Amino acid sequence: MTFLGFGLGLSVHKGASFLWTAGFLIILALVLVLMARWQVWPLAEPLGQILGGSRPQAIEDLPGAWFALERENDDLKERAAREDRLLPGIMARLEEGVLLFGPAGALEQFNPAAQRHLGLGAPLAKGMRQGEVFRDQEGADAIQKAFRGISCEWRIVRVGRTLRVRAIPFAPLGPVSGVLLTLDDVTSQEALETTRQKFISNVSHELKTPVTAIRIAAENLQEEPLPDSARASAQSIMRSVDRLTLLLGDLSELSRIESGALHLAPVTLDLGAFLETLLRDFQPRAAACDVGLVVKVEAPEEAMIQADPLRLHQVLENLLSNALKFSPARAQVELSVRVTSQGQIWEVCDQGPGIPEAEQGRIFERFYRAQAAKAKPGTGLGLAIVKHLCRLMGGEVAVESRPGEGATFRVILPPQVEAQESPQEDPRSGR
Repeated sequence: MTFLGFGLGLSVHKGASFLWTAGFLIILALVLVLMARWQVWPLAEPLGQILGGSRPQAIEDLPGAWFALERENDDLKERAAREDRLLPGIMARLEEGVLLFGPAGALEQFNPAAQRHLGLGAPLAKGMRQGEVFRDQEGADAIQKAFRGISCEWRIVRVGRTLRVRAIPFAPLGPVSGVLLTLDDVTSQEALETTRQKFISNVSHELKTPVTAIRIAAENLQEEPLPDSARASAQSIMRSVDRLTLLLGDLSELSRIESGALHLAPVTLDLGAFLETLLRDFQPRAAACDVGLVVKVEAPEEAMIQADPLRLHQVLENLLSNALKFSPARAQVELSVRVTSQGQIWEVCDQGPGIPEAEQGRIFERFYRAQAAKAKPGTGLGLAIVKHLCRLMGGEVAVESRPGEGATFRVILPPQVEAQESPQEDPRSGR
C-alpha cells in the first residue's frame, strides 16, 4: 500500500517535493514500527509466561528474551540429567532387590541387589524372560496375576537364603503396563519366627503339667471343710488356673497354625445341620448373658457347603463368644450366612461398644486388646486364631465398626476348600 501511494504521488505531482518526501518517510517509519510490534506481539505472551511475567514489548527485547529462554532450557536439561543420575544411584544403594518386567514380559530394569539376592548362574540382563529369572511355577503364576492387576507375595529359597517376593502391578499411567517386583531377604526373620514358635510351643506344653497339678490341689482343697477366707482363696486359685489353661490352649493352637502343623480336613456339610449344632451350643450361653441370638440364612434349601467343620465351628465360636461378651443385657447378636457360587459369607453382628477406627487394624494381632476389651476376661489371642484359620481355609476376615454402634465381623470363604494331605490331628483346643 505504501509503495502504491508513492507511485500515485509521483504520477500526480510529476516529481517529488521536499514536503511530500518528508511526509512519505514519516508514514513509512510509522508503518515499520506498527509491523514490528505486530510481529513481536504473538511471541510476547508465551515468552512472558516462560520468563515469569516480563514479556518483550519490541524487537530489541527479543535477544534478551531469547537468552533467558536458553537459560531456562539449560536449567531444565540439568535438572533432568540430575534426576537421571539420582534414580540409578538410589537403586544401586537399596538393600531390597527391584526388578521391572515390561508389558511384553521382558526384564526392563533391575538393581544390583536383585542380582545378589537371586544368585543366578548367569548375570541378569535386560530382555530376559520371566521363566529365566524365576524358574518356579509359583513365581510365574504370581507374575501373571500381577499383570492382571492382583498384587501377590510368595517366598523362594536361593543360595541358602529365604527371599520374600512381592509382585505389584505397575500402572503409572492408568492401565497395567508392567510388573514391579521387590526382593527382601527374610532369612533372619524366618529364623527368629521359628525360634519364637518353638519357644511358645515348648513353654505351653511344659506349663500344662504344673497347671494341672495346681488345679487338682485346688479342687482337693475345696472338698475340705475350710473357713470362708480359705475357701475364697481356693476359688480364686481355680479362677486363675482356668484363665491360665485358656491362655495355654490358645498359645498352643496358634503355634500349631503358624508352624503349619495344623491341617484342614474339609468335607461336604449340610448347612442346616451345622447351624443347628452351633445354635445348640450357644443358646445356653446367650441366655446366661441375657442376650438374644438370631440367625439369618440366605442359601438354597438343603444347601451343602465345603469346609472343615471343626475349624469353621472354631472361627464362629470365637466371634460369637466375643459378641456375647461385649453385648449389653437385652441386646441382640445376629449370625448371618450367605452362600453363593462365589463362596460363603459369614457375619456376626453385635450391639456392643464398638471398636475405634484407630484400633481396628490391630485387633487381629497376638495379645492386642482394644481399650473396651481390657475390662473383660480374655487372652487377646482369639481374633489372631480366627485370622490364621480363615487364611488357612483360603479366606479372609474383616471388621466394620463405629464407637457406640456395635461391630460386624465378616468372614469370606471360597466356594470350595481342597483337602490337605495330612489328616486332622486333634480336636479343637482354642476358644
